Amino acid sequence: MSEVLTLRANKNFKEVIVKIPKRMLNENEHTVVHQELDRGDFVYISTKRYVTDYESDTIREEMMNGYLEMSQINLRIATECLHVEFEAQHTVERLVSGG
Repeated sequence: MSEVLTLRANKNFKEVIVKIPKRMLNENEHTVVHQELDRGDFVYISTKRYVTDYESDTIREEMMNGYLEMSQINLRIATECLHVEFEAQHTVERLVSGG
């Protein structure tokens, strides 16, 4: 289900073990191979893409939920004001026709 990457570096860095879902590994593997990046860059690119995709999906879901919530409110407002719309239309027709 996931791949474990171990990063080792010199005395200025600490060893890090990261579990990455295979889906993420497969999606970003071509970038690492094509650009000849090391594993640290791979982890950075993978997490950055994941966060970007996650944020996009989260915003999209929040917008969909907001539109659904507002649709009920808008429908109630439209229903409550429907008689006013009919009255305004009748008044305009009466004034335009002269009678």
